[in-house]
Amino acid sequence: MESPFDIVMRDDDFVLYKNGLPHHTALGNEVSHSNARLLRLCINHEISSLSGKNIPLQLLEKNADFHSLSGNISGFSVEEEIKKDPLLPGGDFSTFNRQGEIFENDPDLLDFIFLNASTLASSRKAFFSGKEGNQSEKNYLIQVIREFPPEKQTVLNTLSLENGSGLIIHCLLMNENLSMTEYGAGLIILRLKNGSPEALTSLNDKSKFSALLEQIILETLPAIDFLTLCKSENRISVIEEIIKRGENNQTEFKSTLRWDIRQGIKSPAIEHASLKTVCAFLNSEGGELMIGVRDDGNIEGIETDQFDNDDRFLLHLWTLVKTCIGQEVVEWVNTSLQKFGNKTVCRVSCRKSRIPVFLRQKGFEEAFFIRVGPSTNSLEISTALKYIKQHF
Repeated sequence: MESPFDIVMRDDDFVLYKNGLPHHTALGNEVSHSNARLLRLCINHEISSLSGKNIPLQLLEKNADFHSLSGNISGFSVEEEIKKDPLLPGGDFSTFNRQGEIFENDPDLLDFIFLNASTLASSRKAFFSGKEGNQSEKNYLIQVIREFPPEKQTVLNTLSLENGSGLIIHCLLMNENLSMTEYGAGLIILRLKNGSPEALTSLNDKSKFSALLEQIILETLPAIDFLTLCKSENRISVIEEIIKRGENNQTEFKSTLRWDIRQGIKSPAIEHASLKTVCAFLNSEGGELMIGVRDDGNIEGIETDQFDNDDRFLLHLWTLVKTCIGQEVVEWVNTSLQKFGNKTVCRVSCRKSRIPVFLRQKGFEEAFFIRVGPSTNSLEISTALKYIKQHF
């Protein structure tokens, strides 16, 4: 089955396309994210989902609307959901209408209910152990939810709407207080307490009971996959995608900004190599300089440059750009950092300059650079003048 969706990378994020056009939510917001894996998850479910539901797509759409609505999800009120939460008042979660004769005929089912009700109660206790002093459970729950990142809030919204039973049990799952199986069992227990016909009917047939549990787990799994891919160590960012594609006419890697790895010293020549690349991108069609990346795409990390911290690194880089290339180019250059374990990569994004840019670095001749394929070339004066006349 072919998916109508595709992914397009922009400067800082990825956009979901459908049938060749950017996909928008019902509220008209463009569906995009800085993590490519979330968009890939959406496409995977579009191709493989047997239920016809694309939960990751729903989550991406809600996330887009969340940002446009200043941190709110349309039609969803945390306060209203809390009022209906069966776990909020506290109490004994192992007691409910046990349909006595059914349990007498199936002691295994009774054990299942009892054990998982006990787990639910202890997980709830662990969750609320973080509240301070006389803080109420309601206020603590609201505080926890408000501190959730947007992606986690959209998952909470979806689980609450799909599975009911308030908010706490979904928070227990998302905070890893409950496993998937315990979460499914907990939902069935809460539905039994609430007199759910589906849950009560399942007690008459072990196969129906098992099918209900499996259905809950299966339908919840995409949302948990979504959260798993939101973790920083699982993300695929624009920087990672650029590195994966390798060097080309608009991408160049430099292991360090100033440190000569072979000689083990600081070197103006190493700085010159990065600066001329920036100049070339500005004088051509723009591009990406990745500092802290070796030629083979492996991460060296800017830590090799031996600055005290990241701020010192960026200060030095920007000082070089302003003093050697010019203050006027600042509007066409952006920098960002990303951690890869204990190593850091600096991305220097350059847009095409509106004016010709020259490199004037102490100890080197003034020069005019452009990109020619995947390399940086300096032009002689006559050639540079002709190039400037044609391009600026």
